[in-house]
Amino acid sequence: MENKHSIKNSTGDNKKNSFLLALKRTLGAREMMMVVLILATVIIMTILSPYFLNLRNFVAIARGFSMAGIVAVAMGLLLIVGAFDLSVGSAMALCGIVSAVMIVNMHLPYFVAVLGGLATGALIGLINGLLVTRVHINPLIATLGMMTIVRGIALGVTEGRPVINVPGNFAWLGQGNVIGIPIPFIIMFVIALVVDILLRRGRTLRQLYYVGGNQKAARLSGIPVDRIILLSFIGTGLAAALGGILTMARLTSGIPTAFDSVALDVIAGCVIGGMSMAGGEGTIFGALLGVVFMSLISNAMTMLSVSVYWEGVVRGAILIIAVGADMFSRRKL
Repeated sequence: MENKHSIKNSTGDNKKNSFLLALKRTLGAREMMMVVLILATVIIMTILSPYFLNLRNFVAIARGFSMAGIVAVAMGLLLIVGAFDLSVGSAMALCGIVSAVMIVNMHLPYFVAVLGGLATGALIGLINGLLVTRVHINPLIATLGMMTIVRGIALGVTEGRPVINVPGNFAWLGQGNVIGIPIPFIIMFVIALVVDILLRRGRTLRQLYYVGGNQKAARLSGIPVDRIILLSFIGTGLAAALGGILTMARLTSGIPTAFDSVALDVIAGCVIGGMSMAGGEGTIFGALLGVVFMSLISNAMTMLSVSVYWEGVVRGAILIIAVGADMFSRRKL
């Protein structure tokens, strides 16, 4: 009898250990930390607000952070190669406006309008990539300048007024659900899952880590560094365009002043989730966990009736702490 019990216990322990090992292989240390932070935030908010632990609230959070999550997937790839893009918020606004104008004013088919918005985002990313790889302008300056230019175009084209009256059947793309799950969340999840798998197991995307880790060594190894960086910028432009189009569909209008804080929120989320500003580190899953955490913090402040003017203070503080912690950990290494 004792032998049978000991065999059962050892079998149970082996299953438990194998589960823990599989979990450790799937999640890195930073990702596990993010899971703990997210769970702690949920528990604290459940205690502080009776309306937080509500299915409708979680659906709203999922729909809200999906657009930033799409951008975070591409921004994560860009951070891995050692660059970043501050123009994504302006690109989201302009691409949403382009699609809205093509639908409302030009009465073009929806798929043509979507392609027009995506092409605009790809063009913005292409210009950013060429400025960095061909003209050798620092990504900070290149994308900061592009952010100002693109925002100016969005404001100039619309004269600062939103493009309204987007048809309701197109709005389904941003407002609709499938078995209760928001469509933007499904789109984000599929994109993130595919990119994460390719980044972990695909030979091509693995090259991003080599480029971010040591560009000189990557060049000597025959890796097309400039082309990889250029394609990463184009991917970020496309992701920003898709996020802007989905938001335009959700709000049924293209708003030229929207998405001011998206770039900082996404970068902060990526760094919190394990990305490094120096490049060569992180996973897409970790970046998404960071964006989820940022969205929960924003939702928590809304639930607790914190003034919207203080949200910027919290976002900025989180970004400084995240980047500071990343730099401190790299110094220790």
